[in-house]
Amino acid sequence: MNMNARKSVVLIAVLGIALTALVWNLRPSQNGIGYAGARNISHVRVAVLYERIGDGEWINRSVEDEIKIFRETNADFIFRAFWRWNPCPEKCEDLSEEQREKCQVGGYSYEHLEKTISKIKTELPDIIICGAVPAQIIHRRGVWNPKTGEIIKYPETWQLALNPEKWGINVSKKEFQCMFAKTHFWIPQDLDCEEYTPEIASAYFPDITNEKFQELLLSWAERQVDAGADAIWIDMLFRQVTMLYRLTKDFEHPAVRESYSAINKIVDKIHEYGKRKGKYVHVGSWATPVKFPYPPPQLDFVTVTPSGKEIRELELNEEKWNEYLSLIRERFGEVPVFAFIDWAGTTKTPLGQFSQNLSKEEQREFLKKADEFFSKKGIIFVYPVHGGFMGHDAKILSFGKSKVYDSLAPEFETYETIKELTKRETENE
Repeated sequence: MNMNARKSVVLIAVLGIALTALVWNLRPSQNGIGYAGARNISHVRVAVLYERIGDGEWINRSVEDEIKIFRETNADFIFRAFWRWNPCPEKCEDLSEEQREKCQVGGYSYEHLEKTISKIKTELPDIIICGAVPAQIIHRRGVWNPKTGEIIKYPETWQLALNPEKWGINVSKKEFQCMFAKTHFWIPQDLDCEEYTPEIASAYFPDITNEKFQELLLSWAERQVDAGADAIWIDMLFRQVTMLYRLTKDFEHPAVRESYSAINKIVDKIHEYGKRKGKYVHVGSWATPVKFPYPPPQLDFVTVTPSGKEIRELELNEEKWNEYLSLIRERFGEVPVFAFIDWAGTTKTPLGQFSQNLSKEEQREFLKKADEFFSKKGIIFVYPVHGGFMGHDAKILSFGKSKVYDSLAPEFETYETIKELTKRETENE
C-alpha cells in the first residue's frame, strides 16, 4: 500500500470514529437521558425548589443573591425554576402600565427568564434548570401561544375545555367544569352547579386530546426551553385520565385511552423539540401512571409528595412508601424519583400544613426526617428553599406579606438547616 493510500485509510478510520462518537452523543442513552452537552439527571444529588428564579425584587433579592444560594446549597437541580400559570408575556413592556409594574417586580416574562438563566448558567454551567407548565388550566378571558403569537379569547377558550359528553359519558360539560372549578377557586365555592355558566368562571380544565390545547401546552414548554431550561415538569399531566376513569370505571374506554395517548404524544414532542434544539430536554411529572395498566410514558423523572398528615405528625409512613416505590420501580425502572412538598389553593395541602401548622423548630425537624427517610429509599428530597403557595387562608406570611413560602423568611428560618443537609449530602458522595 503506497503512502497516499495508507493516509486515506487512516483518514477514513478517523472520520469513522469521529462520526460514530457524534452519532452516539446525539442519541438518547438507554435510559432516555443525554444528548451532547446535557447533564445526566440521574447524577443529581442536591435538588432545591426555587419558584421562580429572578422573582426576588419584592424582597430585595437579586439574581446574584440566588446564585449565592445555589452555591451555598450545592444545588445541581433547580426544580420549578419557572412556573407558567397565568398567561406569560414575552416582555413586561407588552403589558399595560398597571400590569407592567407587577410583571417587572415578579420577573414574570420570557425575556426575564432568558436573562436570569443566562446569568445563572454563566456562574453554574452544569446546573439543571427545570421549568414547569400546567396541564390543568385554560384562562377564560384569553391565552396566547408564545411561539406563534396567536391569541385565543373567550368563547374559543371554552371550546378547549374538557367535555365528557364528547365520548358519550353521561356528565355534562358544565357539570364537569363546575366541579373542577371549585377545587381551584375559579368560581364561588357555594355556587350551585345548576347555575354554572362558562362566563362566570375565571378558568377551565382543558381537554388534553384537543389538538389546539396540545399546541398551546407544547408552546409553553418549548418557550421555556428556548429561554434555556434543561427540563420541563408538567403538573396534573395525568389528571384527565384519572377523572375520566372514575366516570367510566374502564381503562379500555375510548375517553381514557385517547387521553393517555395524548399524554404520550406530548412527552414525545417535548423530547423531539429538544433534539431539534441540539439538547436533551428532561421531561417529568407525577408518578401517577403506576396505577394504570398501560406502558408508562417516556418520563425522565417522576415526582412524589409526602402527605399533609405525614407532615403534620412528623412521621413518614414507611409501609406506604415501600409499596409505592416498589410500584414506581416496577413501572419506571431506575428513573430518578424526586419528593417535594406539594401545594394547591388552601392550607390543607402538604406545604400548607408544613408552613402553617408546624413551628419553626418542627419544620426543621421534618426536613431532617424527610431528608434521611427519602435518602434511604433512593428518593431525592427537594429542599423547599423558595416558592410554593401556602394557601389562600394562610396566616403566617413570608416577610409578613407573601403567601409564597421562603426558607430565609424570619417567619420560617429553615435555610440554615437546608444548608446543613445539602452539605452532608455532598460530603457523603
